[in-house]
Amino acid sequence: MPELKDKNRMLNYDYDSHKHLLYWPESNRYKTTKPETRGTMQYTMPGIKEEFIRSPIDHRYQETFTKFFSSYDLDLNQKGLIWFIKKGVLEGALNGTSDMLTWLGQGKDKAGRPSEITQITMELWTLRFQLLLNLRMHAQLLAELAAFEDLDAPDLFYQYKSADKTGSLVPFSLRIIHAEALRFSPFPWHSMIRIEALQSQVEQIVNIFRMQNAPASQIEDWEKRLQCVKYLFVRVLHELGEYKIAIKTLDKARQETKNQEEKVVLTRALMRMAMQAGDEKAMHYFAEKASHLSNGTNLMIVHKAMRSIFLGSNNHAQDYIGRIKENEDQTPQFLNTKSIIQLYTGRARDAVQTISMIRPIVPGPTTTNLKTIAELCYSTAAKDELLIR
Repeated sequence: MPELKDKNRMLNYDYDSHKHLLYWPESNRYKTTKPETRGTMQYTMPGIKEEFIRSPIDHRYQETFTKFFSSYDLDLNQKGLIWFIKKGVLEGALNGTSDMLTWLGQGKDKAGRPSEITQITMELWTLRFQLLLNLRMHAQLLAELAAFEDLDAPDLFYQYKSADKTGSLVPFSLRIIHAEALRFSPFPWHSMIRIEALQSQVEQIVNIFRMQNAPASQIEDWEKRLQCVKYLFVRVLHELGEYKIAIKTLDKARQETKNQEEKVVLTRALMRMAMQAGDEKAMHYFAEKASHLSNGTNLMIVHKAMRSIFLGSNNHAQDYIGRIKENEDQTPQFLNTKSIIQLYTGRARDAVQTISMIRPIVPGPTTTNLKTIAELCYSTAAKDELLIR
């Protein structure tokens, strides 16, 4: 989900302060346009597909929705998007993007028709695609993303219309989504082609910034983006069933990083990947590494509990997690692990209560776990009531 550090500038950021992040080499499509004709044609013509109109949200949120989205008011609309996202009511935020894009001329039935491409609309589409991913509306994502083709159209560059600005209107998070999206298509391996191309492009930019002796902070920002692409490469490989290549690549990144916190996070990720693949040897190896890095902390106990779950030793897992007092650790990882142990030891209702303590409920895996556990011990009405709190 998007960064929400500045509540009032979620979509309309300041160009000058983001200039180095907007840098992108001009595409061949842009270079082939004649200077005298630039700014006169629309190449990118997105719109909300007819198949999707509104996503149902609970009636208790309708009044709040109307408050934020009664008309196009960017500041108010942004506050509404942030409110619904933080509340975990992603359907409400998605409906908000529908209304905003409609007001901006890119709503239902507008795909394939000329409309103005701006920084605001591009940020709004990026947020919409993030919401579609989180809601697992993959067919809709692919259908609406198609209008942006390969993200290389001339009108996706600032300099196409403005003489005093250069760079790409495409947010980097949209490039990440675009690279991964084909994983949900009939040709999932094509996503690897896009990811490899994106990695090559970002490596090129890092080298350009270094050659130009750009400020260290700017180079670091792009190096972080490069690392993000590499992690995407690993995750998609893993999702496509290439476990050995994925775990080898991520382990290499774990060994190379000098950031201790990042090393802990990567080690935990490797342990979970091994658990999911049923690789007991690798799971033990990374569990030991994780315990060593977290020696003497509650995190080490959580690692041991997770390993016991993998081995089917639920009582041992319960013993481990019981060593941590609830007022000592309220991290999502602890609460999620504790809820799984409660589920496996026949206490499904306790598991729901524990996982519901995570604030806010993070869309994605945590929401999926909550839904799965709630299915086991609640009626449909009670489950729906729980999930919209």
